[in-house]
Amino acid sequence: MTRLISRMLMGQIIAISTVATAQQLPTVCVELPTRTEVCDNLLYKRSPVDVPLTSTQKGEIVCICMTDFSDLRLPAKGELDIIDQQVSLDRAARALEMDQQTLLELIRR
Repeated sequence: MTRLISRMLMGQIIAISTVATAQQLPTVCVELPTRTEVCDNLLYKRSPVDVPLTSTQKGEIVCICMTDFSDLRLPAKGELDIIDQQVSLDRAARALEMDQQTLLELIRR
């Protein structure tokens, strides 16, 4: 009886590990081209949008350097903050060759 339970548990563990490794973590992350050091805040998540920069399709795992986008994570509240955020968004979107809405969805969702 103990052997049967052991075999059943091993089968479940093997099945779980197979599912977990079915999709590899990406090797290329969404980060600003000006980055010269290793990112200290990487986020791996299912992408809510297609990301041509990393050849990631919606629903696949994407890697994002959140440090590069910390000022864009939440909507700005004051007038000056809104302007600063819009400038940052425009610069980041241009640098990554993405449209602004797609970049915001990637960062915020």
